[in-house]
Amino acid sequence: MEHFRLLATCCLSLFLSIPLAGQTKVSTMAERVTIFINGAQVTRTKQVDIPAGNSSLVFTGLSPYMDAKSVQVSARGRLTITSVNRQLNYADTAGVSLKQRQLQAELDGLAKQQKAQASALEQIKAEEEMLKANCALNGKDSAPTAATVKEIGAYYSSELTALNARRAAIDEKSRALAEKRRKAEGELAQLTNDTRERPLSEVVVGISAKAAGRATFTISYYVSNARWFPSYDVRSSGLAHSIDLVYKANIFQNTREDWKNVALTLSSSNPSIGNVAPQLSTYWLDYGLEPPRYNVGAVGGGVSGVVMDEQREPIIGASVSIPGTTIGTVTDLNGRYSLALPTNAKTIQFSYIGYLTQTYPIQGNMMNVTLKEDQVQLDEVVVVAYSASQNASPRKAEIKAKPKRDEAVEDLASSLEVEQTQTQTGYEFDIKLPYTIASDNKPVVAEIGHYELPASYAYQCTPKIDKDAFLTAYATNWGNLNLLDGEANVYFEETFVGKSIVNVSEQADTLSFSLGRDRRIAVQRVKEKSNTTRQFIGRDQTQTIAWKISVRNGRQEPVNITVYDQLPVSRNGDITVTAEEMGGGTLNAEKGIVSWPLTLRPGEQRDLPLRYRVKYPKGRSLTIE
Repeated sequence: MEHFRLLATCCLSLFLSIPLAGQTKVSTMAERVTIFINGAQVTRTKQVDIPAGNSSLVFTGLSPYMDAKSVQVSARGRLTITSVNRQLNYADTAGVSLKQRQLQAELDGLAKQQKAQASALEQIKAEEEMLKANCALNGKDSAPTAATVKEIGAYYSSELTALNARRAAIDEKSRALAEKRRKAEGELAQLTNDTRERPLSEVVVGISAKAAGRATFTISYYVSNARWFPSYDVRSSGLAHSIDLVYKANIFQNTREDWKNVALTLSSSNPSIGNVAPQLSTYWLDYGLEPPRYNVGAVGGGVSGVVMDEQREPIIGASVSIPGTTIGTVTDLNGRYSLALPTNAKTIQFSYIGYLTQTYPIQGNMMNVTLKEDQVQLDEVVVVAYSASQNASPRKAEIKAKPKRDEAVEDLASSLEVEQTQTQTGYEFDIKLPYTIASDNKPVVAEIGHYELPASYAYQCTPKIDKDAFLTAYATNWGNLNLLDGEANVYFEETFVGKSIVNVSEQADTLSFSLGRDRRIAVQRVKEKSNTTRQFIGRDQTQTIAWKISVRNGRQEPVNITVYDQLPVSRNGDITVTAEEMGGGTLNAEKGIVSWPLTLRPGEQRDLPLRYRVKYPKGRSLTIE
């Protein structure tokens, strides 16, 4: 059988969908999806009966956010693909997604319940009128006795109380229904606003066949508005325990395609970033010139704020990320976000479907952002088409190497069966069970790894700045786990201690996690006035400064702790600093940092003396602590 492959590259403009003679509409379902850090590759396969001669297949219902340059079509059968065009169908918009249909059905059900509650209130009103009429006394022929009045009053009061109780219950249920309806209407309005005038894409494939038959078509394309980022739960039950590390993937998509029961792969690659190696600029050296600067800023800590639209309304589910990394989060129902930052973060990016992506320099811990609407422009596109004979199919070049597991690392049972592989551009996580991800931009969290890592623990304290002791866990044997940079929720002894960053790109053999303050380690730093003196000898004066640092272990197990303090460092030849007593501490003479590595038994207290002498000319003023 003849084996041939046709590569066609054509430049075209987008056009409206106009049904032509010989065109056959073909609906498909997504079968395989690879989600990147930004964007996704969608693959669809369909078996189609084709006629003899020239004809066209129109693959319908595709995402309006398809990158037309990425479209690839292959076929297995006795045919030739003569053309591939991407077009937009304004008559079949993406405005009604599965989520929108669900919301509309919910609203219809709520409306029926509200109507039933209104009818129940009318019934109560009718019963009240009947009760008043039946209990009226002025229509009787003779004057009622006191007993009759009392009996009628008691009956009226009892029935009225029961009716009021029923009315209160109905009112409460009506308020709850109204609140549900308000939320559903708001969510539907937001989805409708996002999808208005968004035509679905179609791919028109021209084919030529010598005889009628059946062929299998595979269409794949890159689509935006899909992403994932990693995050972690880091748990430790105590100083004698290992680190429990849960590796999670946070998946979002708003492509206007609902991916149902697809073979899902998560990739650490980011097709949207540049693939051109950076170049150094000439380092001209002269008076008044500065060296060239590159994007290597350093910022630490965290940033939080609110993302709003131009009407000052919060945007739910907006993406907040650090460009060039896998670290990110999304805004909550109030448009708020909070993101821990890696030490090298310089800029932060905000994006949401239908709005311009905006990138800002990180200038503080609070950043509120207003996103502007994006006017979609349809540009020229380039489409690459593939045709293959019955025995040929396109292949994806990749390097697969199942990562080795260190015997000291326990791979705990995960909620999903995931195979991790390494490719030329990063890592891939193949989820073995079919997965469904709706196009609603709501997070789907998949656990892609669960490990128990050997760990050691150590405290550090700098009582001159903060008297609390800070605990750090050091985990080993993590290098083969395919971890990516991400935000971590940290728990110690069943208590949430805060957020941190798993910054694997800056770690070596040991991965460190800050576990926060431990006030059971008591540290004090007091000045010893009896040893703090000032003397005048000849032309010089001498000041002696003395401190006592006390460290007590209030835990029930031994702890390792390093205490830090400092001596001043002179940069003037007339000023000399001499360390007189450091209680076994080690001095970094260049920086003036004194450190005491200690191991304290339960209940043990250690006193650390620090005394130094400063000599400088008489008559000069010098501020010393």
